[in-house]
Amino acid sequence: MAKNYDNIRAYGDLDSEVFLAPVGSTLPTTLTDPTTPFEALGWLSEDGVSLSLSTDVEKFKGWQGGSVLRTKVTGTEKTIQIQCLEETPGVTELYYGHGTPVVTTGVAKIDLPEGVGTVARAAVFKFVDGGVTKFLCCEKVEVTEREDLSHQNSSLTMYGFTLDIIGDSYILTDAPSFVGA
Repeated sequence: MAKNYDNIRAYGDLDSEVFLAPVGSTLPTTLTDPTTPFEALGWLSEDGVSLSLSTDVEKFKGWQGGSVLRTKVTGTEKTIQIQCLEETPGVTELYYGHGTPVVTTGVAKIDLPEGVGTVARAAVFKFVDGGVTKFLCCEKVEVTEREDLSHQNSSLTMYGFTLDIIGDSYILTDAPSFVGA
């Protein structure tokens, strides 16, 4: 395999975005930004979108010695970490699991639930690097971890989440190395 500088990516151009919608929403099949019911999350921290793939592996050894004879993957976890910079109803709903804010005379009231339940969404993660676009499409992501929410004048308030990918997911890309251009 030859080395090719054109296959090296630095995703995070201005058009990069995260889109969420209710579970069951139709995911894209082309590299066109999803529309309603999908909504963009807005600005993310400079850490971007981190994907993590973790496997549980069983190692089988022979009775006659300690060498590993075979391995088998017995479980897989796919997670995504993001930090949202914009404080919007969509972002705070992911964090707190609250319902629709009630607006009265220019003031929004957000009732926080006593306990946070599962917050699940369909998701499209759009990664852009110059002329290359990649979508990670997930039929369902669930918020599993939430970072501490800091309110300081010396740093930005960031809503940090870990999202577990549940069910089907796929990648769409127009990268020349994949489409043969």
